[in-house]
Amino acid sequence: MRNSSQPVMLITDDDRSFRETMAEVFERRGFAPILAASGEEAIQVTQKTTVHVALFDFHMPQRTGLESITACRSMGVNIPYILLTGALDQTIATQAESIEIFSLLEKPVSIQIVTGVVKEAMSRHYPWYELER
Repeated sequence: MRNSSQPVMLITDDDRSFRETMAEVFERRGFAPILAASGEEAIQVTQKTTVHVALFDFHMPQRTGLESITACRSMGVNIPYILLTGALDQTIATQAESIEIFSLLEKPVSIQIVTGVVKEAMSRHYPWYELER
């Protein structure tokens, strides 16, 4: 259940258990999570819903997280994007930097790190977001 003061977080990963775990973590921290199993699904969500911050897995079928973020940005969805990957290499890092994502995190990632990065992204992009939640 979402109220208007809750920031909306899009969580996109083809791993259902990861999506659901992240949703639980961020729901407890005051976010309204929306889950997407693919880049295509995530793009559709951003066309219909106001999203404040997004987590994307890099490796997904059909469309990578980077390709999905690029598509969302091309449609004017300029929010903080956080990219997660289990296989971080220089190519991914360079591509992520070129599209100016907020942060690139390597999986497995601790809850403390991912929540800290999301908190920082929210506080930098939204003056209304309270840092201490």
